[in-house]
Amino acid sequence: MSKKRTEGITEPQARTLNVICQLLDSTGLPPTVKELAEALGISHASAHEQITQLVRKGYLRKEVKKARSIVVVKRNE
Repeated sequence: MSKKRTEGITEPQARTLNVICQLLDSTGLPPTVKELAEALGISHASAHEQITQLVRKGYLRKEVKKARSIVVVKRNE
């Protein structure tokens, strides 16, 4: 049985993207990896891996040499 995909991303990736968008919309700033991990209740490494996969799939972009480097390219709507 194959895993259900949400527009090319997994459910945990969709949740991660939604939380990033919510934090960005509410604060005006993208979350740090630490803030994202805390909001999702996951480890820093897991949050980093989710971001990496969303970058690879074209939903996010990372800017170099910035603490708040997450840029939303495409929202999961």
